[in-house]
Amino acid sequence: MKVKLAVLLPLLWCVTSGAAAPVMTPVKITDGVYMLGHSQGSGNSTVVITNDGVVVLDFHIDNADQTLAFIRKTTDKKIRYLISSHSAGDHASGAWHFREDNPIWIATKNQLHDLQMQEGKEFEERKNSNDPRFAAYRKGEQLKPDIGFDGSMALFFGGLTFQMTAEGRGHSTGDLTVYIPQKRVMLMGDLLDTEIHPGQGESAGVFFSNVKGWLQILDAVMARNLPVETYVPGHGPAHIGRGVKDLEEQKRYFVVMRDEVAKMVQDGKSLEQIEKEFKVPQEFARYKRPERLRQFFKLFYHQLAETGY
Repeated sequence: MKVKLAVLLPLLWCVTSGAAAPVMTPVKITDGVYMLGHSQGSGNSTVVITNDGVVVLDFHIDNADQTLAFIRKTTDKKIRYLISSHSAGDHASGAWHFREDNPIWIATKNQLHDLQMQEGKEFEERKNSNDPRFAAYRKGEQLKPDIGFDGSMALFFGGLTFQMTAEGRGHSTGDLTVYIPQKRVMLMGDLLDTEIHPGQGESAGVFFSNVKGWLQILDAVMARNLPVETYVPGHGPAHIGRGVKDLEEQKRYFVVMRDEVAKMVQDGKSLEQIEKEFKVPQEFARYKRPERLRQFFKLFYHQLAETGY
């Protein structure tokens, strides 16, 4: 069946609150590779269509039904593999939507732990909640990965190589990337956010991001000198063909923001004062979701204190 790029999904409205529900908009990265961008800046999903079936990276129970609908409209191939970049709900809670195809779910061993512990507890709490925000949880179930790995793992499928790497602790307790050399793309999960202030890696209300580790991971990925044309972000729009410049901008973001907080710490500012007085540097003033900064102020402040900055 010939692959066709889906048109923009129609805007849906949330009956319970009257607010616009999130829409997952497909964007063609390259032949057979589509990023479904989240309209409100939450987690993106990536779909890779091969002659032998479909691979999906990241899936939120709130909107994975839209990812499934896009796949069904675009190809008659079954979904054979799921991969989660990390264990947060907006990236790893929606495997249930793909159950009809019985795909194999691949994750890191770290994710297996998190999904059985705090993420499992959060899923059940939301499933039993009457909060309309969690309506999707009430009709779904939490599934578990079939394969967990440490280090790296290569999947050879549909004529493509999916080189998965457990990158370590950066955005979350353990982040996974996927390099597809034949497509010259790398799926970064939340290690890369574009045009949006990065979110703290959160797992059932506990925050895990580590700026030093995040920078080390970005440096390690760039040091591989891979012929990547597009790094696909976990949040924000894909910059097709921009290559390593996206990673360089992400690294610079953390360095500049950390240094601005460090100056305020050296001036004797308290965390409360920093939260009130911090001004986003002009080069990042265009970034969306400024409310995410509040958790990062705490992160910068405490991690700077830990290193004696």
